[in-house]
Amino acid sequence: MPTKKQKQQFYLGNENLPTQDAQFDYSAHPEWVEDLVKCKRNILYFAENFFYITNLDEGKIKIKLHNFQKRILRSLRDHRFVITLASRQIGKTTMMTIYALWVTCFQDDQRLLVVANKENTAINILKRIRMAYEKLPNYLKPGVTEWGKTSVVFANGSSIGISTTSSDAGRGDSCNCLILDELAFIDNHMVEAFWESVYPIISSSKKSKIFVASTPNGTNNLFFDLYQGAIETDPEKHNRWHPERVDWWEVPGRDEKWKNDTIKQLGSRESFDQEYGNVFIQSGESAVDEEFFDKLKLDCQEPKFVFDEGHYLLWDEPNKDHLYVAGVDVSEGLGEAGSVVQILDITNLQNIEQVAVYHNRTISPYNFTTKLNEILEHWGKPPALVERNNCGAQVVDQLRNSLGYENLVSYGAKAGDKVFNKIGIVAHTNTKYKGVTNMRYWLNELNVIRIRDLKTLGELRDFVRYPNGTWAAKPGSDNWDDRVMSLIWALMSLENEITERYFEILELDDNKRPLKLKALDYGIKYFVNPISTYNNEKDQDMSMPLPIIMQGDQQEKDTGIADLEAQGWSFLDSSRQDGWHFLQ
Repeated sequence: MPTKKQKQQFYLGNENLPTQDAQFDYSAHPEWVEDLVKCKRNILYFAENFFYITNLDEGKIKIKLHNFQKRILRSLRDHRFVITLASRQIGKTTMMTIYALWVTCFQDDQRLLVVANKENTAINILKRIRMAYEKLPNYLKPGVTEWGKTSVVFANGSSIGISTTSSDAGRGDSCNCLILDELAFIDNHMVEAFWESVYPIISSSKKSKIFVASTPNGTNNLFFDLYQGAIETDPEKHNRWHPERVDWWEVPGRDEKWKNDTIKQLGSRESFDQEYGNVFIQSGESAVDEEFFDKLKLDCQEPKFVFDEGHYLLWDEPNKDHLYVAGVDVSEGLGEAGSVVQILDITNLQNIEQVAVYHNRTISPYNFTTKLNEILEHWGKPPALVERNNCGAQVVDQLRNSLGYENLVSYGAKAGDKVFNKIGIVAHTNTKYKGVTNMRYWLNELNVIRIRDLKTLGELRDFVRYPNGTWAAKPGSDNWDDRVMSLIWALMSLENEITERYFEILELDDNKRPLKLKALDYGIKYFVNPISTYNNEKDQDMSMPLPIIMQGDQQEKDTGIADLEAQGWSFLDSSRQDGWHFLQ
């Protein structure tokens, strides 16, 4: 067991964390001194010989720097303000952690602050720095005086702390180096207050640094503005930032085949451009390409059937030989956003047809559950993708537990969620982004969806990308996206992970997406034709009340007629008063 004196040399007894009392005999190891000198002078020597990362396949390994990583490390060393535009998964955060550990190990009284858009992200960045520190040979390390999950302090007076991108991040602190991770993904409404908070941290010193690294996320944000100023060729417009850019093809092993395979996995070229192509996709763009809108409009038609006081529209009758899916968005029923059911015919994936829409702004979630079950029965109880957020959870749970509906698709539950508590579609940033990307693949790229409902198409045109990368209805007092979200969820049934649960995939297209489907054998599909249970309101003047048909013997009819005439009623057809149809 370590002696008391030995314990004092290590922080909390951890032999990888020497304290300021730790002693090393450098005179017996001249190579240690040589390493210390080389590491202090050369960040690349330090990284390539002593910095460890965690590899998913190999565990903890010594990093092998690519040429672009060496270039960035030199820039971090040589410039005060560095902004890096980077493709995903190129190790941009690793470059920041190498610099942070190098500076704090080999320079005294350096205070570094790592700021990320989420607390867990910031904690994980510091965790990586702490792991790399522990893997260093002890003779290279400054002693540890504080070792926490949100900050570390070394005996040489240097420290590393973390913060999130809140409006008061770093306020009141000063630091020698501010590291900002994924600046483009800070919620846009927080950017101004955040920047006002963190920028003064470096203003008190002429040597303090700021490093920013991010993948692009639209054009209406601080990261875009800083990067555009950094690459500006006009000296009057150029800011003081040094720009770095890392493209996907700079990573060894990424070639055109990798690019094409990745596009297929993501589902669209736009997604690749966003995640890997360093493309600043303009915010405010519509989910439907403008030149494509007029073409889609040609497919819109008046419904063949209008049911349920105009809430339920059908462009076709259910066909027991066809394949259907349902997408559902649930509202509170307070007269604003509507509860919506979209029914798609996916029998032919090269001609997907919108065959029915139910939309109601005033129906309560409780009553909507019954109505939804009724509509699903019309279409053979198809796979139903119901958003369970907020009041949707009530609908999903009642549909399953009270009405016994089995074909409820579950998707989007995060790690740790109990599946049986997360029936339905869990909507969050990732699932919505994937849903929009999937919809645009089928709608814009393949052009195989026939939108029949003009109101659905109108919502699609006004469904836009916001500066923070999210999609929603454009601002407006009466702009809603409930028809679009239910359409998005219906089309999510064609995500391979979901499709293979409910259909047999007979053939894939060139992008490895479903091309031909066959229904799995769930037994006899149960269809209830709505034509047999509803009157087609399209053929009626709904402003006129229904006729009253008199029955009974003559005395009863005479009495009834007298009562009705006293109330202002008259014969429907005055030329046929032997009939018993009255109209008020």
